[in-house]
Amino acid sequence: MQLGSTLNPDDIKEGDDVYFECQVQANPKEHKITWMHENQLLVQNMSGGVIMSTQSLVLQGVTRHDAGNYRCVVANSQGETSSEQVRLRVQC
Repeated sequence: MQLGSTLNPDDIKEGDDVYFECQVQANPKEHKITWMHENQLLVQNMSGGVIMSTQSLVLQGVTRHDAGNYRCVVANSQGETSSEQVRLRVQC
């Protein structure tokens, strides 16, 4: 998992849009990707600015409350595994 390639992790301010990419190589193919923030399950909330697509997580208009550790959890028919955590720092 990584912070979006066009983002500078040292220059993220409140109000910015941020995205994460979960790069998966699984055999058999993954059937579920979930996202965690500080070990809490994230749920899609389009009106709240939390958008999930196939292998990405978008956070719109981040605040200091969005700072912390993120990871993706990938599951297939053989089990599930978690990515390394990626720390999001948000400047106030």
